[in-house]
Amino acid sequence: MKRLLNIFIAVAAIFAVVSCDTEDKSRKDALLSPGRLYLPRDQYPLDITTGQSVVFEWENSVTDNVSYQVLFDREDGDFSHPEYVITSDANGFYPSLEVSSATMSTIATLCGGLPGQTVPVKWTVRTFRGLENVTGVQEGEGRVVLVTKPNTVDPLPASMSLSGNATENQSAVKMTAALPVATEKGRHIADREKGAMECFTRFSAGEFTVKDDLDRYYILEDGGTLRCTYTEQTLNAAPGEGIWWVYFNFNTMSWSMKEISEVVLWTHPWFAGEDTAPMTYEGNGVWALTDYAWQVGTPSQKDTRYHFNVEYADGSVERWAFWDDDCRNNATPEADPKFFNVYRFVNLSDEWAHSWKSKNDSEGVGMLATFRVYMNNDKSADFIHERSFR
Repeated sequence: MKRLLNIFIAVAAIFAVVSCDTEDKSRKDALLSPGRLYLPRDQYPLDITTGQSVVFEWENSVTDNVSYQVLFDREDGDFSHPEYVITSDANGFYPSLEVSSATMSTIATLCGGLPGQTVPVKWTVRTFRGLENVTGVQEGEGRVVLVTKPNTVDPLPASMSLSGNATENQSAVKMTAALPVATEKGRHIADREKGAMECFTRFSAGEFTVKDDLDRYYILEDGGTLRCTYTEQTLNAAPGEGIWWVYFNFNTMSWSMKEISEVVLWTHPWFAGEDTAPMTYEGNGVWALTDYAWQVGTPSQKDTRYHFNVEYADGSVERWAFWDDDCRNNATPEADPKFFNVYRFVNLSDEWAHSWKSKNDSEGVGMLATFRVYMNNDKSADFIHERSFR
């Protein structure tokens, strides 16, 4: 009997110790826990494309001398291995944290978000006092914010290429830094547009990929949005069989394409109506007009001004033309390094504006002329044209 009583006392003591340990742990967790999360509210949408920082707030712990960390994890994570951890404001002593948009973008990326996408990010608070710490809150394991990443890439690509069964000769088509289109007479734009690429190319039926010099792939989404898929090789449907101008802007992560109906040589012989001679697309952004009967008037009454007009399928017209408003230096064209450069203009109301002239206003009169326009950077660092007479 005495032995049974001793056993009973021992078991009761064990239960008492376990009960005290459990009670102490619950008390410790309750004291250390910050209690409730205040901001942002659950499922709150965070559009960090505005560049504004995000503030996280929670209820202060009732325990003195505690510090805090904010833990970020994927939506299905349990914070055992959080994707990102930040100490709260004031070196961890404030129950708040201000996070920059750049850091939130990094967190969203670690949680699986791609540029331009919205990704759920779960967050909670870890509280420390000495060597003790508690993760999570009394009312749950965390909240979720819906973070929309800026649709951008860093660094900007230095070069681009289009490849696939829809591209010219089913080979890689290089894109070049875009040359803006001038919108007023007397002003050309020589500087390429930073962060924008373009090409003039032929598409056939099929698909193509877009890849930059850092081996990142891009998808052309509906509505003109360009999105980077990084290593995921994504296919884009060709816009249609024909010759197209293709433009990507990485500052706005947008794309656009326009089909080219025709490129013509524009001339206006002396005392005659204008003449537009269609040019032949030779491939890789090159158009040519061979052995054209160069009619400019007569040897004594002549007008050798010319430029190139581009007619798009949407009805718009663009002028590929000389850099200056009036071609005054045509006596020694070789002295002007920009003389044969091609600059882009809207269809100006002055039909003669920014035209070239032949040498001394007489070269090629009564002869056969050949013109070739290079809207790529294979032959020169600029868009250029060539002419010859026989």
